[in-house]
Amino acid sequence: MALKLTRRQFGQLAVFSTTTAAVGLVISKTLAQESSAGTVILGIRNGISDNDTDTNLDSNTTDIADGSQITDPSTLQPIIVESLNVSTQQIKTVLTTAPILEACERLSGFASVNGKLIAAATYTCTRKKKDTKVRLIDLNSLETVNISGLKNNEEVYQLLRLANGSLGAVVGKEKGKGSSRIVTIDLKTGEITDRSKIPEQKRVTVVAECADGVFYGIDTGKAGETSLSQIDKGESKKLTYQRATFNNGSDGLVCTSSNELFTLIGFRYQSPKYLNKINKDTGETDRISGFDVAKITLA
Repeated sequence: MALKLTRRQFGQLAVFSTTTAAVGLVISKTLAQESSAGTVILGIRNGISDNDTDTNLDSNTTDIADGSQITDPSTLQPIIVESLNVSTQQIKTVLTTAPILEACERLSGFASVNGKLIAAATYTCTRKKKDTKVRLIDLNSLETVNISGLKNNEEVYQLLRLANGSLGAVVGKEKGKGSSRIVTIDLKTGEITDRSKIPEQKRVTVVAECADGVFYGIDTGKAGETSLSQIDKGESKKLTYQRATFNNGSDGLVCTSSNELFTLIGFRYQSPKYLNKINKDTGETDRISGFDVAKITLA
């Protein structure tokens, strides 16, 4: 999948790349200050691109592709990262990238690993599901690498930060058919390595590894009923809010250094999604705040 840019978009990326080091330092410092006051969750979503932004580049700059390959500027969107402080419930925008996300891409994963914010973008405009491409995007540098090692009709459900500091992912068949698996991803090459399989009877799409080494996952039944379970155990608990059972799956699960679980979840046909804290013993959740993002990770 080749990213196709107009002259103006190329200019925006060029200008953006000259400041990524400084931006990365500022973001790291800001998040460190916020995290010192409590748990901070990051969320990712696509944004609306201002394609008329002046890049201050010479208009005679050469395009990187010929006219037949140029994509309409409206097909590229920036990626926005927001932070949610669990204690104060304050939401802030911490990063807006240059236009990088294609119209046919959806954000399928997000993780903070070794000071880097990594997004997974899945290309969906293909007739043959086996040709689906997933790329990792470093949101500070905008460097990308395609994930390799996915099986036919397999997609990325979620990225996660593993306890050893490496990048992991939950991958599985489209629409949750068959078993899913937890893999490790090499950030430099995009190659994946199997860690463990998830029991086939469970449709698990989000997983978190706690500091104590325990993996938790949220699985969704055929009717949409949503449950929490330890990956290596059969027992599960229905996730509820004010005694009502969630029926729409989850878009994210994280575990803090103190082994607290938070999930991005909502009821079917309701918007926005909410960040909820999970009681691991009962499955009951406490609503923290509305958080209208695609995926989440710990700061």
